[in-house]
Amino acid sequence: MIAVVGLGLIGSGALRHLAASGADVAGIGPTEPPVLAAHEGVFASHYDSGRITRHLDARREWAVLAARSIAGYAALEAASGIAFHRPVGVVMAEHDPDRIASTLAHAAELGVEVDVAPPGAAAPTGGLLALPPGCTVLAEPGPAGHIDPRRMLAANVAVAAAGGASVFDDEVVGLDQVDGGWSVRTATGPVLRADQVLVAAGPHTDELLAGFDLDAATPTLEVRGETVVLAELDPEERARLATMPSVLARLRDHPTYEDLYAVPPTVYPDGTVRLKLGATRRAYLGLPTPEAKRAWMRGDDHRTELPELRSLLEELVPGLRARSWETKPCLITETPSDLPYVQQLAPGLVVAAGGNGYAAKSANAIGALAADLLVAGRWTDADLEEVAFRG
Repeated sequence: MIAVVGLGLIGSGALRHLAASGADVAGIGPTEPPVLAAHEGVFASHYDSGRITRHLDARREWAVLAARSIAGYAALEAASGIAFHRPVGVVMAEHDPDRIASTLAHAAELGVEVDVAPPGAAAPTGGLLALPPGCTVLAEPGPAGHIDPRRMLAANVAVAAAGGASVFDDEVVGLDQVDGGWSVRTATGPVLRADQVLVAAGPHTDELLAGFDLDAATPTLEVRGETVVLAELDPEERARLATMPSVLARLRDHPTYEDLYAVPPTVYPDGTVRLKLGATRRAYLGLPTPEAKRAWMRGDDHRTELPELRSLLEELVPGLRARSWETKPCLITETPSDLPYVQQLAPGLVVAAGGNGYAAKSANAIGALAADLLVAGRWTDADLEEVAFRG
């Protein structure tokens, strides 16, 4: 039996892939806590309703993983009956010529259509957006756009369960090597015995792997806090922004943030429609301990970023009118390579972690990559190099 530890986006994608292969597989992971401030357990990075999806990327590996995932969205929606993908297109504002060249080269390799507007030319957004000046704007049409990560996760789990996977709403608190297999300990007490384990525990992966004497060194994972701002829209403003694409933009001179991304108006679980913006801090907020991660997600320090993030969104969308504003905390798990780890650490133990803030759109492909490595016991992908995904 195979145990998938962690049922976030990568873990749920791996679970579905394994179930489709006919494997005897169980997925263990807690559902989203209803109130972050009252939650004592682990947190995940998918607690949101809008994440950008696109092929455009300066790293070939990310472009390939995105292409694989995007190609499977429609089939997953059909099989699960859960819609999660909105192909509204993406615009990317970039000022680094090397990144522009590599992004266009990868798009050409994958056969992706891209419209290019050089600095000073009219951006392909009909005046709806004010993108940073001096940038080249790359526009990718649908199926680029955005996904609802909560709904994509639900689709993965539903299809996996229909395919025979067992699903446990629980938190894994420890792993032990026993008798050629693994003992998976849970927060509620039950212990699951597994022949193989795939660990996809997101920002808490390092906690589960700590202290193991493994064949390969435990990968270096760094977790940082990031904040997003959400603007609630009324029906008129939602209609005005109905043609807005997803946005990625590099910032040259901002004192706090080095880039931003924005997700078009999206329906959230409470029925509100919100416009979302996130931005990467120039000075990272490191969260090096389990206590620091939990304190960040439970606390309200993220609220101090509201004025600057609101200003960024109002500059990006001229004339924006919002009913209300709020910020939310999130966790980003990073690797030195800026690519996820997909690595066998011991016979029967594979880790898939380190989304670097890019993994949601590509999570199904990352999960499949890890699942194939676990089952085969060796790297079998013919297009992506193993060394790129190792610590």
